[in-house]
Formats: sequence, C-alpha cells, structure tokens
Amino acid sequence: MVSIAIDSSLIFQIVNFLLMILVLNYFLYRPIRGILKKRQEKIEGFEGDISGMSEQAQGRQSEIETRLTEARREGFQEKESLKGVGLGEEKRIVDAANQEADATIGRIRTQIAGEVATAREALRADLAVFSRELAQKILGRSLS
Repeated sequence: MVSIAIDSSLIFQIVNFLLMILVLNYFLYRPIRGILKKRQEKIEGFEGDISGMSEQAQGRQSEIETRLTEARREGFQEKESLKGVGLGEEKRIVDAANQEADATIGRIRTQIAGEVATAREALRADLAVFSRELAQKILGRSLS
C-alpha cells in the first residue's frame, strides 16, 4: 500500500506549486488574458462601427426613398402640367381649325347661293321659251 507521510517535502511541494502558479500566471496567463481582452475590445469596437454604419445606411436608405418619392411627385406634377399645356394647345388648334372651317363653309355657301341665283336667273330668262315649246308640244300645234 501507499502511505502518505506529511513531512517537510509536502511544504516544499506546496510552495513549489504556489510558485509555479505565480510564474505561470505572470508569464503565461496574464499575457493571454491581455490578448483576449484586447481582442474583445477590438470586437466591441467593430460591433460599434457596424451598428453605426448600419444606422447610417438606414438613414441614407430612408433619404433615398424620400428623394425618390419627391422626384416621383415632381415628375407627376410636371406630367400633369405638360398635359394641361397640351390640352390648351389642342383646344387652341381645334378652335382655329373650326373657325377656318366655318369661314370656308360660309364662303362656299355664299358661292353656292350666288351660283343658284345665277342659275335661277338664267332659267327664268329661258322659262318663257321653254313654256311656249312645252305648250306647243302638248297642244300639238304652234302658238305663234
């Protein structure tokens, strides 16, 4: 069997263990913890930058959407304005065409009325001759 004897070597082992813990802590654990702490601080800094840039991107996105909405509204207003100008121009052109057509129709009616009057006068002059010839044909004899 194994027997454990408590003597001076146990104290030497305890002191050696504590000294080893101090040396390892000083030369190994403390630098590793420092590196891990710096890494954690860097990660937190990057996370802060990421959240700041994310907020900035969202702000820019909302600004772009606002500008796009404003541009669409202005475009719609401009379209409606141009449509109104076009309708006004169309009305002006149609009115001018109607006036020109009315003037042309008036001239043609006047011309036709003049030609009808001339034709009536010509027929009235020939009416006596035609009626005499017609009566002669109906009666079958000469009226002279």
